[in-house]
Amino acid sequence: MKNYKNKILGYKDGIIGRLYRDLKWIYGFFKDYIGRILAYIGVELVHMVVEFIITYKIGSIVDFAVEKNVTKVAIMGAIYVGLFILNAVISIASNRFAAWNYNSMQTHLVKKLYYKIVKADWQELTKYHSGDLITRLTNDAKAISGNANGFLTTIITNSLMIIGCIIVILVNDASMILVVVIVAPIILFSSKIFMNKIYECQSEIKIIESKENSYHKESFHNIQAVKAFGLADEFYRRIELLEKERFAADMKSNMFSLMSWAVTYLGGIFSAIICIAWAFYRVNTGAMTLGALTVVIMMAYRIAMAGKTLLNLIPTSLQLAVSTERVKEILSIENEEEVDSPEFHQLAKAGETHGVSVKVKDMSFAYKGSRLIFDKVSLEANPGEIIALVGPSGEGKTTMLRILLGILNVNSGQVYATVNDDASLTRNLSPETRPLIAYVPQGNTMLSGTIAENMRLIAPEATDEEIVDALIQSCAYDFVKKLPDGIYHNIGESGIGFSEGQNQRLAIARAILRKTPILLMDEATSALDVATERKVLSNIMKKDSKRTCILTTHRPSVLSACDRVYRISDCQVRVINDEEITQLMNEF
Repeated sequence: MKNYKNKILGYKDGIIGRLYRDLKWIYGFFKDYIGRILAYIGVELVHMVVEFIITYKIGSIVDFAVEKNVTKVAIMGAIYVGLFILNAVISIASNRFAAWNYNSMQTHLVKKLYYKIVKADWQELTKYHSGDLITRLTNDAKAISGNANGFLTTIITNSLMIIGCIIVILVNDASMILVVVIVAPIILFSSKIFMNKIYECQSEIKIIESKENSYHKESFHNIQAVKAFGLADEFYRRIELLEKERFAADMKSNMFSLMSWAVTYLGGIFSAIICIAWAFYRVNTGAMTLGALTVVIMMAYRIAMAGKTLLNLIPTSLQLAVSTERVKEILSIENEEEVDSPEFHQLAKAGETHGVSVKVKDMSFAYKGSRLIFDKVSLEANPGEIIALVGPSGEGKTTMLRILLGILNVNSGQVYATVNDDASLTRNLSPETRPLIAYVPQGNTMLSGTIAENMRLIAPEATDEEIVDALIQSCAYDFVKKLPDGIYHNIGESGIGFSEGQNQRLAIARAILRKTPILLMDEATSALDVATERKVLSNIMKKDSKRTCILTTHRPSVLSACDRVYRISDCQVRVINDEEITQLMNEF
């Protein structure tokens, strides 16, 4: 955690340098929106000019009023009415433009992040909790896209406003330059003094937000267990601790922000007092008119407002830098290597007629930074066969399926799909070969929506008849046909409304509907009774006698229906004989 925080905070880089590089990355990422951002800056500059003119011309009205020149006062009044209307129109247009840019850029960034998450290398992605990924996809993406449009605009317009106001003040009385020389270093120093602390607090807040989202997700996902074990109070106690931690970090950040603002604000007040006092003195000596004094006061007010806006950007800029680092970290993950070769299409075409074999030869694998899972193991599964993988929990059954899916890359050896062992019809198993495979993972994978929508998720063109046929094969149609809306019955989140066994049969039907030559099932029949389990497997193989089926199981009751059984344990994979299978069944 300490190394992670050091990486995020960038202690060695300096805050200003880090922020500069992050802003450079942001505008590089949103390069397609630069024209729109510049257009928005242009609108805001026009807005600033109108407000500047409104402030500058106030002195003329005062001088005309002092001279009792009613005509000129009336003319200036009419001009002011027009300027205020124009200012309102520009404000509305500017807000609309900002909303258009912000929403467009947020959509763009969220889509990029989501695409990266679903395409990223699986092992690298598992370093992040899903709650943390959601935080980066939502909170951090909003912080970046919201400020990409307005951050630079605010700096430019308010800085120009301050410069313009200072110039006007100096034009009215050049002696005011002394005030600027005295006060400017105080303001610059005080605005920087607390930046490191604020940056550190913003990073801590982001880490806590991710922890909270992760905890919320796990709590709600396991709400049945929470209730069943009477853990509501314990879970509430933990969220109280997280909220206390977040509250402390927020208040700490707020304290440093206020301290920074207070020091700078006091510097501004000090400069304003000197400025106005000096201006009154100059009026008293006849060196400045009352109108010029009014302009100086109004310009000083504009400087104060613009300065306050820029000061408020300090915590915003640091939050932006932290969010940018977090998003860049996800976007930097390497994608899975995807290939679409003519050789694969030849293999897939041949597989439709002859089926596809799966071969593993002398394969070794270990998770990054972890123990060895497989040490030079071999296995094979051929068309028309049901192959079972058995063994103790944690020994590698699910890992083997991930390797076959191309989700994990082996350290050595061969893992490939082939038709009749023809070298020209052979491809290493990888993301490219996934279209050959239908997969039923452990756990409930049903999504909220209708049964038909879940089925068509992997077979968009499937007809109602094809869906019903897949449900019949998985022994799911027995209960689906009794539902009021049949295949158009709504499934609740995570399959709420159906038993675990019913959800498993629906998941199997969805995999069958893909009509692939290879079917992988990870504990996919664990909630079915033995008779239904056997019937489902029989139906699957009868419908397509060329299908290659590989399943993992802890229940040996299905092993007698398998053509071959591999035992996975102690980094080895070996075929077990009928006697060992019988022994497993008797022990069960």
